[in-house]
Amino acid sequence: MNDSQKPRLSLAAGYHLRARPLCDGRVKMKDFELDAVPFENDGEGHDEFLSGKFDTGEFSLANYCALKSRGGPYMAIPVFPNRKFRHSYIFVPENSSLREPGQLKGKKVGIPGWLNTCGLWVRGILSDEYDVRAQDIHWISTRPAKLNLSLPAGIRIDVVPGQGSLAARMLQGEFDAIIVPDFPEEKGWRRLFADSKAVEQDFFRRTGIFPTSHAITFHSSYLEKYPAAAHAMFDACLQAKNLALRDDADATYSNFAWNRQVWEEQQTVLGPDPWKFGIKGNEKVLNTLVRYADEQGLLAKKVMIADLFIQIDE
Repeated sequence: MNDSQKPRLSLAAGYHLRARPLCDGRVKMKDFELDAVPFENDGEGHDEFLSGKFDTGEFSLANYCALKSRGGPYMAIPVFPNRKFRHSYIFVPENSSLREPGQLKGKKVGIPGWLNTCGLWVRGILSDEYDVRAQDIHWISTRPAKLNLSLPAGIRIDVVPGQGSLAARMLQGEFDAIIVPDFPEEKGWRRLFADSKAVEQDFFRRTGIFPTSHAITFHSSYLEKYPAAAHAMFDACLQAKNLALRDDADATYSNFAWNRQVWEEQQTVLGPDPWKFGIKGNEKVLNTLVRYADEQGLLAKKVMIADLFIQIDE
């Protein structure tokens, strides 16, 4: 099949090393003409995918679970290109008296929205690990949910768009803390967990969970027309990830002076490939994500891993 005969497959990709080989042409697909566009702003990429401008995209798992539970016309493959430990993403003013999770009870906490996957993980971890339930916190969201959610009894959430970033508003005294998916650009904040890295490493050793926020998701109509696209995209993403892992091991490739030491530490704690794709080996993280989505009122009906992902493994 020559290039002119290949079906076009457009991808709204994330802006990171695991997607770069898909975007710069190092990874090509045998039977599809891949057009991958990286989005530095995750939300913009998600919106472009949902609008139909892309056949597939790196998409928020909280939103995806919520949509699938409502019969949304989407299907994901078990490719998880965005994973982050989330204890590090609870921020307080640097002069705050808050030092531990239990002190968040009764406090005002700013969030982008209830459907943000970072917030989903943090709320679940606070409940599981520290006995801080979502009902114990007064949540302030910058935007209303785009779906009609049935939140658990006792959840208090107010939508206050406000001016400026969540971090800026926190530093002006509007919130006691914020939970956001990226590090604030403003100065004057600190993490709630003073040694969040040690806390996260301990969490991984005990649970085996490396939280995932995104999955590669298709419009179902594309897979109905080109069912082979799911496995083909999985294979392409796997090639891209393996190139990124190879680059990670190259101390010359990185701009960080102690890159090799960081790489060695990660190998010791997380193993040779913490970015594992496929269902096998990711059952616990996925089941935990789905449980959190259910407990926090995102789901219109129960969903299982088999409802959410095509069964593919490395």
